[in-house]
Amino acid sequence: MPRIQVLPPGLVNQIAAGEVVERPASVVKELLENALDAGARSVQVDLEEGGLSLVRVADDGGGMGPEDAALCLERHATSKLRDAAGLAAIATMGFRGEALPAIASVSRLRLDTCAGGEGPVPGTRMVVEGGRVVERVEVARARGTTVEVRDLFFNTPARRKFMRAAATEAGHASEAVLRLALSRGDVAFTLRSAGRAVLSSAAGAALRDRAGTALGREASRHLVEVDGTRGEVRVRGLVSSPDHSEATSRAVYLFVNGRYVRDRGAAHALLRAFAGSLPTGRHPAAVLFIDLPPGRVDVNVHPQKLEVRFADARSVYDAVVHVVSDALRTAPWLRHAAAGVAERGPPAPLAAEDVAGVLAQARALGPAPGAPPGSEPGPGVMAFPRAGVAAPEVPPASGYFGSLRYVGQHARTYLICEGPGGSLVVLDQHASHERLQFHRLRRGFDARQPPLQPFLIPQVVSLPPGPARALEAHLNEVARLGISVEPFGGESFAVKGAPAALGGADLGTLLSDLAQQLEQLERGSAVDEALDDLLATMACHSAVRANEEMTTEEARALLDALDGVDFKARCPHGRPIVFELPLADLERRVGRR
Repeated sequence: MPRIQVLPPGLVNQIAAGEVVERPASVVKELLENALDAGARSVQVDLEEGGLSLVRVADDGGGMGPEDAALCLERHATSKLRDAAGLAAIATMGFRGEALPAIASVSRLRLDTCAGGEGPVPGTRMVVEGGRVVERVEVARARGTTVEVRDLFFNTPARRKFMRAAATEAGHASEAVLRLALSRGDVAFTLRSAGRAVLSSAAGAALRDRAGTALGREASRHLVEVDGTRGEVRVRGLVSSPDHSEATSRAVYLFVNGRYVRDRGAAHALLRAFAGSLPTGRHPAAVLFIDLPPGRVDVNVHPQKLEVRFADARSVYDAVVHVVSDALRTAPWLRHAAAGVAERGPPAPLAAEDVAGVLAQARALGPAPGAPPGSEPGPGVMAFPRAGVAAPEVPPASGYFGSLRYVGQHARTYLICEGPGGSLVVLDQHASHERLQFHRLRRGFDARQPPLQPFLIPQVVSLPPGPARALEAHLNEVARLGISVEPFGGESFAVKGAPAALGGADLGTLLSDLAQQLEQLERGSAVDEALDDLLATMACHSAVRANEEMTTEEARALLDALDGVDFKARCPHGRPIVFELPLADLERRVGRR
């Protein structure tokens, strides 16, 4: 007897079922995808015991004739793929021809279908138990298909015992329906579980309405529309503004050519687009669609088609980052971050001369260490005028922050202002200045023109061995940030120049922080993300501190400059910088209402 044997068809189907049918939700997903590929415009799903005792999916799609009804239960029998060329440009939800026979091999399945046509046309019923056809008869049915799957895993008890409680399985099945409802707004979906309506979505419902069902009421109040194209990749959908975040990535729904996927690269790109606007460890909510030519994405890399492979993953990554970040920069989401902020269009970016004029009012943090006497800050530097020196008058900015009436400083940390309608507005002076500095540093970095101010006398900084090695290995990256550093023997470095905005900063501490972050870069962190972190560190070191006095002129200059900044309600580390208390709420607090 040979040791190698060909497995019997029934066992082969059960093995395939183990890959395709993980739980009742897998059955729901596969049957719904078949219904959508058949052109259905209305689909009803019924569950009993979370789908373990019954999954029923009924659609009004194209249906099948008697011959096709029999063939669809054969392995690798499909109407969606004809040759190898078609495999390179899949445009349907299903194509393998595995799902239906795999499901039938581990359940008691009944299929009723009718292709319709001129005059009354009988339908076909196929009854299958454990992969074996036990009945084939004609039935009366309107055009479309109904598939009933009963007693899932009845003949594979080892699989059955790994199923969760009915409520848990029903939740997974509901999620499967919801994902498809998000991607197909032209189709009506209805889900009933144990006879109770769980989900209902009418055909033509707006994406924002369906997204509200998926993301929850709170997230739906903060959604920003996204739609842009970069190269051959289009990115569209909805993302939450930075004033809302989630503890996990569970509220991120990614679709590639209408197919829900789990793609780490695209998910990381989405998170990257929020860099500097969300607190560490927090995640956005999103329903995001990535569309590109079918030939540029391989969907045949996962049995359940939950993963894809891009021909050019970098172009997809860049498209998601740029389109989402551009939408966030231009969306007027500040009105959500501070209750009562009047809705207004996004402020126009300041021209270079306007930036210089506004920032010229700011506070002189003093010339950089070693700079010659009388050195002036470089153009565009956030340098406040010295205390007691009046700043030149400039017209107030037209944006939200420019419209605030400055009242005073509290605890030498917070700027107190009067906002629209008499509201009380409180700004964190360090966080707001940090955002302003980060915006300027990032713009200089992107333009490859970091504002470098050379030092007359270099400043020598010594570092621990690990950070010193990392800094020496990444001197080019540090130079791109606008800091001129050269080895000075051992673990010492000579700082020969730095952005003028860093004047007054402790360069030793700053360089130590940068070196420690460069160690992370060596350990595999994304370069762009690491550089953003470096810029945020530089902004933090150069910003006005808490417990530091600010004059009226200094505070006014900061407020006016903030309207020309992106993500103006968050510091580069994601902390909120502004809080607003409407006058009505304030009056209630003191008993006037």
